[in-house]
Amino acid sequence: MGRPHKWSKSMAQIQFKGKSFVQNHHLLVKYHELIPKKDKSLTDKVSLHDNLIIHGDNLKALKALLPLYAGKIKCIYIDPPYNTGNEKWVYNDNVNSPMMQEWLGQEVKLDDLTRHDKWLCIMLPRLKILKELLSDDGVIFVSIDDNEVHHLRMLMDEIFGENRFVSQITVLANKGGQDYLEIAKVHEYILCYTKTEGTELSELPKDTSGFPCEDKKGKYELRELRNRNPRFNRSNRPNLFYPIYVNPQSCDSHKQCLISLEKKKDFIVELFPKNSEGNDSCWRWGKELILKNIADTTEESRAVARQKQDGGWNIYEKNRKATSKAKSLWDETGVRTENGTKILKQIFVEHSFQFPKPVDLVKKILEHATKKVKNSGDTNLQTLFVPIEKTTQDWLTAIESGDAKTAKTLYAAFMPDFQKIFMASM
Repeated sequence: MGRPHKWSKSMAQIQFKGKSFVQNHHLLVKYHELIPKKDKSLTDKVSLHDNLIIHGDNLKALKALLPLYAGKIKCIYIDPPYNTGNEKWVYNDNVNSPMMQEWLGQEVKLDDLTRHDKWLCIMLPRLKILKELLSDDGVIFVSIDDNEVHHLRMLMDEIFGENRFVSQITVLANKGGQDYLEIAKVHEYILCYTKTEGTELSELPKDTSGFPCEDKKGKYELRELRNRNPRFNRSNRPNLFYPIYVNPQSCDSHKQCLISLEKKKDFIVELFPKNSEGNDSCWRWGKELILKNIADTTEESRAVARQKQDGGWNIYEKNRKATSKAKSLWDETGVRTENGTKILKQIFVEHSFQFPKPVDLVKKILEHATKKVKNSGDTNLQTLFVPIEKTTQDWLTAIESGDAKTAKTLYAAFMPDFQKIFMASM
């Protein structure tokens, strides 16, 4: 099993049997040529720079991608064995260690006292290559559950760096839950790390049709202009603490009124940013930004005032933003495992994939890693999907090039409309 954490001045490191032998094992793996399989391709124009599916040993396949894709992959998603003890996965890395040679070909079962060590030994070299494949602004997502999430966090902290950790996303994978447990488990996790510090994830599109207000510029919702973060207030943001004046006679059909930074005729209600307890807070905008967003009519103004039920007033921004930050809980129906199973059954009447990930889950991951090119509807993207088939040592790797509109998941690669798939093997 994984050993107690070894602490250093810089960070904690995880220790496990075989770690010293696999630390640099990825460097010893030979490069293999990708061999086109034209009879299994959906295009006559075979290219290693097109959409790819690679069939072969996973570590060799990753190593074969390095000459072409090192430092070029924007998004990586992997679905490794969860190491439940019931997946029938086998350790097959030919590492130069007598102990690890004894592991070869043996199914990893629940009663295997070294199953966590074996799992960490397969993950470490693969994660190191995956890091090499990532672009500087690249992001990696890894599906996992309670069996190994604690070990995986420490391993990825060690390889990518603690400050590259973005989130441990909880996914509602099975609404009914595993009710044979003391507490029915309904969730899995996705760990998210970036290649370099400061990489920003894209926000997700949101439905703006429900915005309650509308003017000639379109629908919007009101967002309070007071900064609601308790860390920011008058003492540490003095430039954001100033009075705003309201003209209560200028209210429109939405009960929105004009504001000004000057106390003048009709602008007689003085407002300072105060929190719910009446203490000094601060605005989110400085005076210069306020001046840029007020006009002679509420229709033209982006910042307005509105009276509360208790007679007081609030200052609001007209928010038209069509995106929002993703939450750390993904509980929509589309991300449940059962949807992945349904899709595979539509494609293959019988299949051997256990717990396949649904298309919507991978799409959501893609949306996080995708940023649109300015003045263009296209998004240049290189994506690596690694859904590891958990019952054999063979696997499929999909490399996708193109934009967000045409990006397909591994499952979609089998659909008739995905016309540019090139099959290769090791």
